[in-house]
Amino acid sequence: MADQGNNVLLCVTGLTPQVVTETVYALAREDQANLPDRIEVITTTEGKRRLMLTLLKEGGGYGHLDQLCTDYGIDRSSLHFDEHCIEVVRGANGEPLRDIVTEDDNAAAADLIHERIRTLTQESRQLHVSLAGGRKTMGFYAGYSLSLYGRPGDRLSHVLVNPPFESHPSFFYPPPQPITLQLQARNDLISTAEAQVRLADLPFVRLREELGSDLPYAGLSFSEAVTCAQQVMTPPQLTLNLAERTATLQGREIKLSPTHFVWLVWFAERALREEPPLRFDDDAAAELARYIDWLDGSTSSLHDNLHSARAELEAEGSSNYFERTRSRLNRALAERSGLPAQAVVRYQVQTCSSRPNTTYALLLTPGQIQIKGEP
Repeated sequence: MADQGNNVLLCVTGLTPQVVTETVYALAREDQANLPDRIEVITTTEGKRRLMLTLLKEGGGYGHLDQLCTDYGIDRSSLHFDEHCIEVVRGANGEPLRDIVTEDDNAAAADLIHERIRTLTQESRQLHVSLAGGRKTMGFYAGYSLSLYGRPGDRLSHVLVNPPFESHPSFFYPPPQPITLQLQARNDLISTAEAQVRLADLPFVRLREELGSDLPYAGLSFSEAVTCAQQVMTPPQLTLNLAERTATLQGREIKLSPTHFVWLVWFAERALREEPPLRFDDDAAAELARYIDWLDGSTSSLHDNLHSARAELEAEGSSNYFERTRSRLNRALAERSGLPAQAVVRYQVQTCSSRPNTTYALLLTPGQIQIKGEP
């Protein structure tokens, strides 16, 4: 699809082309000055065929969208919609799908809908997503994707049409001059004067600001994007196994170097006891030495670097060892856990006050930390 327009209506539909005209009609009734200047549709090959034959005049189609614009004084030239605005879901083999029936078909639809909404919300354009007329799963994917990426001005709606018009193949919108339609199943007639078409706005949770820099990026599948978002939204949980020397962050087990493991246990124990942030000074060095003795033994080589750091503290009042080790620990947690930045930062040792009295802490609550096993 070519990217055009500042106000886009995206319809996700299966075999119901009426959703386009009904949505445009309802929008025109709300505020004709705020109509979209571009319409896009995600559908199947059969859905595209029906859209072309019913909404457009090209190829001998009925041209219901053109007629809607004529009937209600809408400038058709400012409402961009043609064959190139219709995107068909493609299967795993790259072939366009006639219908969405298998698990793989659903995954392909999810990925297309997700990526299109992600792309549209990267622009300054306002996005209105209409869910009516599609498979239930397609509507779910559209709503969830808009929840991930939607901005304050974006809109999610469902067009409501009263029966029997909602399922009538010849009803596309209520024309200014009512017409009579045949109800074949009941051998009866109805007048479009009785039709009611309106939009129901669907509230949705906007996670875009919450996800921040961890907003799912281009190239992720729908399921990968959901996983990424879930990792950020999941409450933190740190488990340290002293016997196995492993750290588990939100179910992801990682191995750390002996130095980094001791440091993480040190700060986790302080957080469990709800102790205040500490300064990297003589008292901190003495405390760290006790943790090295406990976890690695009094003859551990880890004491060597700490011994040099304590000598620097005594001579100069500061030591690069502490800040350097903290930075390397934080980097190891980020690289080995594979968590998004906004999720992993909760497990990293944070700066809690500014120089010259800088303090440090692990900002987890006791309920978010579990330490088990014996060293």
